[in-house]
Amino acid sequence: MNPSIFPSGLRLVLAMLALLTMGQNVLAQEASRSQRPNPADAQAIVPPVVYLSTLQNYRPFTDQEVGSWKELNDTTARIGGWRVYAKQAREPDTTDTKPAAKEKETPATDKAKSMDHSSHTK
Repeated sequence: MNPSIFPSGLRLVLAMLALLTMGQNVLAQEASRSQRPNPADAQAIVPPVVYLSTLQNYRPFTDQEVGSWKELNDTTARIGGWRVYAKQAREPDTTDTKPAAKEKETPATDKAKSMDHSSHTK
């Protein structure tokens, strides 16, 4: 946080507010701790244990209705066959293509200098 954004009086108020909030959280935690029963006390009153099965909302698998294979083959033939699917797979997705960044062109001599490794020692 940039100190010049808030005047010093406002910073002091914000700091006091933060400390007050933290103090209230500590008090709330202490209050909830004091209400818990002592785990070493065999006579302590505890809430009943509730078991929730992870499978209570399970839905068994059901087969989906499948169309006639002859109709599906006719539809594929009508749109152009497997070649249409292959063409679609080769084409780039136009929704998330970004313009290609232009590469900085360097003269051939600069490339030759960068490829020269004669100065390295073994």
